[in-house]
Amino acid sequence: MNLNVMVISHMYPNPANPMSGIFVHNQVKALAKEGVHLRVVSPIPHFPFYPKWRNYRKFPTAATMAEIPIWYVPTWMFPGGFFFSAYGYFYYSSLFRVVSELWKASPFDLIHCHTIYPDGYAGTLLKKTFGVPVITTIHGSDIRLYPYKSVGVYQRTEKALRNSDHVVTVSERLKRDVQKWSTGVEVSTIHNGFDPERFFPCAQQDARERLDQSPDGKIILFVGNLYKVKGLFDLLDAFAGLAQRHPDAQLVLVGDGPLRCDLIKRSREISIHDRVHFIGRRPYDEIPLWINASDVVTLSSLSEGLPSIVLEAMGCGKPVVATDVGGISEVVQHGKTGFLVPPRQPKELEQHLEIVLMDNEGLNMDMGERAYTEAGAFTWKRNAERMMDLYLQMTGKAACKQNDEFL
Repeated sequence: MNLNVMVISHMYPNPANPMSGIFVHNQVKALAKEGVHLRVVSPIPHFPFYPKWRNYRKFPTAATMAEIPIWYVPTWMFPGGFFFSAYGYFYYSSLFRVVSELWKASPFDLIHCHTIYPDGYAGTLLKKTFGVPVITTIHGSDIRLYPYKSVGVYQRTEKALRNSDHVVTVSERLKRDVQKWSTGVEVSTIHNGFDPERFFPCAQQDARERLDQSPDGKIILFVGNLYKVKGLFDLLDAFAGLAQRHPDAQLVLVGDGPLRCDLIKRSREISIHDRVHFIGRRPYDEIPLWINASDVVTLSSLSEGLPSIVLEAMGCGKPVVATDVGGISEVVQHGKTGFLVPPRQPKELEQHLEIVLMDNEGLNMDMGERAYTEAGAFTWKRNAERMMDLYLQMTGKAACKQNDEFL
């Protein structure tokens, strides 16, 4: 039985940003292993002469990654997110020609969009032409933050929810958010996953040696984009208090973003600049080493869906200290596999990071072992199996699968 799916996601790894939407790519790879035939179309920024986006003009519009065909589609976008309420139509306009050509070459059974706006909005407009069901995955900010940028974004988000045939959320908390918007929306929760063949425990000293890090001292690790929503000024303040009592502690931030310069400035102002290390973006294959080199992985986010780094840290047997936002509490068990603290409370973040670093009675190891065990329920394979069942249900092929299994 063939199942052909068109994936629409502006969050997808590309030569300009290889870490963008890596979680979407991981799901797509897992689905391909389950036998789904997938093609990806990814809108990329197009705004003439804007220097920060010049790299997007340099790479091919078609590529293959892990045997997944990808089309990068230049799409009108504006620096600073201006006219964001028009992005849904911009996405639709740029994607229409490319998707039409792909349809002629090989029709697809279903469109799967990532983020309800702008991608899901564009997908529901494309549905009118191709007559296939649309599934939209909500990842967090697209329902919690984006709709409140303007009335236009709010209205188009609401319209995309109504016109999607099914909505998937990456946490139960997001599912409740969707149900508050509209009681008539069909919605399911399918948690994100991690790859246990890539993320698994290894010796801390070996990992540090391979990364050219000191074998001594404690490492607190953050992995992610340097955005406001990540609450990184709170993390710096928390570490500043901690650093006074733990002279061997270091804070390592792997990732990049618009706040980098401001965060470096802040670290100097509070006299921790020699203890905070801005590593920048690193290849995805290197992230397991950074996790294994650390003593604890932390997130200070103000809003989240279900960040993959939490599951990846657990898969490496590391405790997590994170803010209790989004679906994090659905995978991190407070006091057992890590600690959960309220957002915007750097003092509480500091206190719970210190508990892990002090490692009284082997707490760090115990938490890490329990985290490793619990992570087994959240692999990309399990995610793909549930998503494939939904695909079959939405396309009416579930009965065909049952017949194939019977035969």
